[in-house]
Amino acid sequence: MKKKIDNGYAALKREDLGQALVEFVLIAPMLLIIICGVLQLALFCHANLLVHMAVRQAAEVYLQGGSRQVIRDEVVRFLEQYPFMEGRIVSVRLDTSTLMATVAVECEVPVVPPIRMMGRRPTVKASMSLGREIFDISRLPPLELLNLFRKLLRGEV
Repeated sequence: MKKKIDNGYAALKREDLGQALVEFVLIAPMLLIIICGVLQLALFCHANLLVHMAVRQAAEVYLQGGSRQVIRDEVVRFLEQYPFMEGRIVSVRLDTSTLMATVAVECEVPVVPPIRMMGRRPTVKASMSLGREIFDISRLPPLELLNLFRKLLRGEV
């Protein structure tokens, strides 16, 4: 099949010249799917990491006394620092009970175009639960109520 030519390279016969092109055409769709899958996995893992970091940031804002709106704004601001996370749908939830506070963030993952056609977009979720202090300063009654109680005890009312 191959014959030796004077510069040392093997030359193919005329009927073998298109074989590599046919093999490439057969393999190219599988290679494209694998490459898109690897890129999507990288985007998913990076978005997962960023959402976990955003939950940590939200918990820190909550511990500093931030309201629900401040926590949501902080999470959105944190995620928009990264170009591929801009414009994503973000859901921030703060659930509080007597002894626990839970901050949860859910965010849409960016997808590569071939995977976008497959239907529903994936999301990543992360949450962090924090123990609340029983004797926290925020649980004290308002100062006006304490002053009224003091006046009642003194008999001024």
